[in-house]
Amino acid sequence: MPDESIPADPVDNGDSQDSLDGAPVQQPVDAVDSDPSAEGGAELFDFDPAQGRLAEVEQQLSEVQARLRAVSAAYQKQQEEVDQVRQRLERQAAIKEEMRRGEVVVDLFDPVQNLKRSIEAAQRGASMEDTTKGLELVHGQFLEAFRKLGLEEVPGKGARFDPNLHEALTTVPVTDPALDDVVIDVFSTGYRIGSHLVTAARVVVGRLAESAAEA
Repeated sequence: MPDESIPADPVDNGDSQDSLDGAPVQQPVDAVDSDPSAEGGAELFDFDPAQGRLAEVEQQLSEVQARLRAVSAAYQKQQEEVDQVRQRLERQAAIKEEMRRGEVVVDLFDPVQNLKRSIEAAQRGASMEDTTKGLELVHGQFLEAFRKLGLEEVPGKGARFDPNLHEALTTVPVTDPALDDVVIDVFSTGYRIGSHLVTAARVVVGRLAESAAEA
């Protein structure tokens, strides 16, 4: 009787080895390839040169705009300061003009008052001599007031004719060569302040007669 405790050898009919040899062998799966989001993730980190350049240009534009705003604010502030200075100078000029007018009035006050007294005296029957003396006094006071203001008479009778100072109303013949082109008479006095002519003197000018010139 055979020993039942010893197992019988399995029957190898070759099918088992054949099945192992014929079965497809599975290769290890790459973790990156098995991730469906791997390809898409690589695309998110791709660098686009055009977008980088655009961001750089936008940054530069922002900086330029900031500088322009700063320059505009500085210019506006400077304009305000210039306006304030101009207004201050205008106020100072107005004050000086008022003061100058006051000085003119003060200088002319006495001559005007004396002229008024001379007129009143003449109306009360003052003599011609007294009236003439009063008017001469007033005339001198007016000239002195004008002199303080810088006003002076231009050269008159006996001066060489100067078209920059004189207006020739007419000419008169003269026989003396020394009187040729010389002011013979003054119809109205001319005045100037410094080099500025206020009014030209209206004069009569001597002209050497032809007979005297031929002689």
